[in-house]
Amino acid sequence: MISNTVTLFRLSLIFPLFFLLISQGAGWPALGLFLGAGLLDIVDGKLARHLNETSALGAMLDLVADRLLTLTAICGLLVHGDWSLLAATCAILIIARDVVTASLGEALGNKHTLKDSRIEHPKIAISFAGLGLTMTPLESLPGITISAHALGEMLIVLAAILTLITLVDYFCQTITALRKEPML
Repeated sequence: MISNTVTLFRLSLIFPLFFLLISQGAGWPALGLFLGAGLLDIVDGKLARHLNETSALGAMLDLVADRLLTLTAICGLLVHGDWSLLAATCAILIIARDVVTASLGEALGNKHTLKDSRIEHPKIAISFAGLGLTMTPLESLPGITISAHALGEMLIVLAAILTLITLVDYFCQTITALRKEPML
């Protein structure tokens, strides 16, 4: 399946991205890999739908690739020390939420699935933009008086706030679903 091959290639980009981030920190090469992986995320999904290659395996690979790209970018930037304490804490919260939601999904088993929160996709986009801006070597963006890095950190904080909201939503969904289960 072509779309799964694109996803696997996207997964292979996380290794050089991590090594660039921990060795050199933010810069054009890391940003290029990060944005390339993000673009391939869009491409693999469109290919899967266009070629009618959607599958449970493809969906799982896509989710793993998404989570690993985020984890890699955050860990690389944390290891290199590119963030303020607030942004680093918020970034760790974003990673922790993925672990918690995976655990909630496991608690529900195959009987229930968690519905995406309405703010899930905006949260992902804000997180991606924040990570990208913190990787950019530009001091400032045209027409904006704040540095690109500071703007990226602000977006990471906003993404963390949205992450907490989605986490509460998923937790409530899990509790509701588990209450409907018969007691042993």
